[in-house]
Amino acid sequence: MNRRIKRNTNFPLIVALAGSVLVLLGLFITDAMAEPEPFPDFELEDGLTSQSVTKDAMMGEAWVAYFSATWCTHCHPTLDSIDFVIPDDRLLVFNTEVADSDMVGWNEDMEDFLERDLERPFIHAPELSTELEVFGRPYLIFVDAGGNIHSNREGLWTDASEMAELWEETLSA
Repeated sequence: MNRRIKRNTNFPLIVALAGSVLVLLGLFITDAMAEPEPFPDFELEDGLTSQSVTKDAMMGEAWVAYFSATWCTHCHPTLDSIDFVIPDDRLLVFNTEVADSDMVGWNEDMEDFLERDLERPFIHAPELSTELEVFGRPYLIFVDAGGNIHSNREGLWTDASEMAELWEETLSA
């Protein structure tokens, strides 16, 4: 009797898919178990009030670091949107420019563009920007109450509802 055994030609595909699922699951578990990245310590001066602004002062509540530059006119819409979402004392505006910059003038330019007052610290922080590897502008970093980076986003972003959702996630982190 001559029997032919039918081979399952899908077996290699099934093995490959199962392996891919296991790899993705491993990456997810590794990411979920990864140590949170702390926002670096800093002590800088608010260019508007000359008061000291520190990471320690921001601890205990979530906050957002907004990185931009005086020349970055395409950053204005992002600050416009994030300003509506984040409470006054929970958003810091950092200048990434290496050269000394006029924080008062920058604040006034932004207020003129937005046609409203901005009650936010404007802080010259090129070293902090470099330490965080902020190269694109605008650049937002959402920091949880423990001082850890929850999320970041680079580039033009004007969707206030997305910002609010990410803010709520950061508050819950």
